[in-house]
Order: sequence, then C-alpha cells, then structure tokens
Amino acid sequence: MSLFQLPRKVFFQRDIIESLGEILRKEGIGKVLFVSDENIYSLWQKRINTALSNLHFDVFTKVFPEPEVQYVEEVSSRFIGKKYDGIVAMGGGSVIDFSKSLAVKLSNPEKNLREVNPFEDLDLNIRLIAIPTTSGTGSDVSFGIVLSDNGAKLALGNYDLVPEIDILDPSLTPVDPKIIVATGIDAFVHSFEAIASNASTVFTDALAERAIETIFENLKNATENEESAKDLMHISATMAGIAFSNSGTASAHALGHSFGATFHVTHGTSVGLFLVPSILFNSQDENTRKKYLRICKILNVQSIEDLVFKIEEFFRSVGQPFHVRELGLSKEIYDSRIDDLVQLAMRDSELAFNPVIAGEEDLKKIFAENY
Repeated sequence: MSLFQLPRKVFFQRDIIESLGEILRKEGIGKVLFVSDENIYSLWQKRINTALSNLHFDVFTKVFPEPEVQYVEEVSSRFIGKKYDGIVAMGGGSVIDFSKSLAVKLSNPEKNLREVNPFEDLDLNIRLIAIPTTSGTGSDVSFGIVLSDNGAKLALGNYDLVPEIDILDPSLTPVDPKIIVATGIDAFVHSFEAIASNASTVFTDALAERAIETIFENLKNATENEESAKDLMHISATMAGIAFSNSGTASAHALGHSFGATFHVTHGTSVGLFLVPSILFNSQDENTRKKYLRICKILNVQSIEDLVFKIEEFFRSVGQPFHVRELGLSKEIYDSRIDDLVQLAMRDSELAFNPVIAGEEDLKKIFAENY
C-alpha cells in the first residue's frame, strides 16, 4: 500500500517569523519549547522573542551537528514534566532532527530512540513545528531523523515525526554563497533521487520535477542573494523534501554518504558529486530512463547524454565540483580508500530504493571512474 504524507499546514511568506506567535495561538499552542542552535538564535533573538512574547516559552540552543543519542536523552530529562504544547525547531537539519527526537522522549520517556521505526505508533503528545533556515535538507517535511550513536550515523524514521506545521521564511536563510550552493545542490539531488527511487509515485514525481526546474533556474541568482530567487529556492527545497520523504533517495545518497563521512565533505557537495554517475548507472532501467527523458524535456535537452552535459554546466556555474579530483584530494589517497567507500555505501539504507540493483563491483567502478 502506497502512502503520501506531508505536513498539515505549510505557511510561506518572507518575514512570516514576525507572525509566529499569532500562528501558534490560532493553532491552540500556548506553551512551547523553542529549539535552535546558538548561532541561529543569536542572529534572530530579538525577532523570535518579540514574536513569542505573548506565549509561555522556554529556549534551548545547545544543539550541535548530528547530535548524539545519549545527548538527546540527557537533554530530554531536563524538560520532562514541563507539559509543552509544542516544540518549535528553528534551524537546519540537525536542529530539526534533534527536536523530533526530543518530541519522542518527552512523549515516551522510556522509549529507546534507537528502536524508532516506520511501523509503530509513537503516540506523540507534543506538536512539532519546523522553521527551516536552510534551503536543502528537507528535514522540515520529512519523517526521518539522523543522529550519531557512538560515532556511527543512525538513520531513523516514523511518519508521526513529519512536523505538523512547517513555516517557510526565506529572510532567515544564509547569505553565504557556499552554503546556498551546498544546500541547493542537496535539494537538486533529492529531486532526481525521488524520481529514480523504486518507491516513487505520481505525487512524488510531480513535486520533484517542478523542484528540479525551479532550482535549475534560480540557484545561481540565489547565490547573489536575489530575494525572489531565494524565495523560490526555499519553496523548492520543501517540495523536494516532501518528494524524497515519501519515496526515499537512491544511489547518489548511498555513495555521497560514504564519501562525505570518509573525507569529511559537506553533504550537499558529496551527493552532488555522485548524481551524474547515478543517472548513468540507473539509465539502464527502462522506466527510470523514461523518467530522465521527461527531465530532459523540462531542461530543454534531447538525450540523457545531453542532460549530463547540462548538469555539468549547471554545477560549474554555481561552483559545485563535478569530479572528486576538483576537491584537491590526491588520487593515491582516494584510491586507497575505495574498498572502504564501497563497504560503507553497501550498508547505506538508501541503496534499497535504487531502481537498479547495485553490487560491490558496480559501486567500486562508479567510485573509481568519478575521480
């Protein structure tokens, strides 16, 4: 049975953060835990405190990238019994994933986070409100959580963890072109992978196709901080997020996760490096090839080979590397780790959604040829 899940409400408007308190009151949310990281909160503290001034709220800002399971459990113990109506998560993927995990622990203090899975009812008694501050991760509309567990990456998911309310305010997004590119490429790859996934549907395809077109047309201008382009990028990231949350991603993410974890490269950059190799590999599947040809029409090219050149041109226009060597990584060091990269990628859960079964030799060939 197929399922298409999305937030109950999505609010979108530049500077809508000013109306946060009003939105929450209308939703019957009067007492909240506001969760962010120190950098985001310091940037927008005055706006946040003003917006929430007529509500009861506590603030927690000690959130770090890929938070540890044990840390979530320690923090949750401080807030059990506070009886919040909702958790407002404002930040990037780590802040939103941390907040989802916190909602699980505050609702079920005895719950082992490592056991969260898509096939159970989490019975949350606290509402999740997401305010993404980057245009890429899709955490604000996804059912997934990424945490660290004793140094290993732990990917969990449950549809109860799709935030009930998503608030999109492009005025909160970064001005640094490098961050805009990395998160924008992440959303671009999310869209291609949602289309390729063996769990894709007509709903996910429609959102992903429109996201690809919009990101292709607007990412360059967004890096120059053109407001209308950044607005469209923020919407596109959410469309891509809804798409891949319902379909899963595929080989570019399995390969990119492995590469990024091994060489400490930003997620968006890493998955971007393996988008084209994944397109070429997955094109051997007739149905996937037909889907890629639809994207060719959207981007005004005639063939998948032309699509590859179009993507390379697009990547170079925004400063996204196309090959591993462009990162300055030596071939000797890279080649010495290929077997490790393959093993990590083979264990990645996203590989299960790939439309073509990929074995160790397939992945080894992709890694080797992408230097």
